[in-house]
Amino acid sequence: MSEKEVYDAARGWWRLNQRAEQERYAVVVAGGQSVMAIRIAEWRQEGDRRAFAGDILQSGDLVHDKFVGKPDPAESTSRFPVLYLADPVDMATCRCGCGSAVARGEWLQGHDQRAIHDRIRADFGGSVSKFIDWYDANGPFTADE
Repeated sequence: MSEKEVYDAARGWWRLNQRAEQERYAVVVAGGQSVMAIRIAEWRQEGDRRAFAGDILQSGDLVHDKFVGKPDPAESTSRFPVLYLADPVDMATCRCGCGSAVARGEWLQGHDQRAIHDRIRADFGGSVSKFIDWYDANGPFTADE
C-alpha cells in the first residue's frame, strides 16, 4: 500500500466513543510492526462513526522515531482495530495553568470548568448571567474564531 492508502485506511470511519478525541497521535500497526505515526489535527463524526485527519510524521519526529519500524507497542491480541496506549510522549501540561501533567487531552478532569469560571470571575464579576448575556449579544461564534 502507498503511504496515502495506509493513512486513509487508518483514519476511519470507526465506531469510537468520544474518548478517542482526546488522543493526539495514532500509530498504525500492520503485521505486528508499527508502520506509520500520525499527529491528529481534527476529528469528524458521521452518525456513530468517527474519523481523524492529521499529518503523517516523518523521521526526526519524536513520536515517529519512538514507534515506526518497531514492534506493536500494545502487544495486543485484541481483534478490535483501535487500542489506547498510555505513553509518556502523550504527556502535556493542563491548560488551566495549574502546572499538572495530563496524560490524555488538554485538561485534568474538571479543570476546563475551572478555567472558564476563572475568566467569568475576572471579566464578568463572577456572574454567569452577565457572561451569557455578553455571549448572546456578541455571537454566534464559529470553531475557527
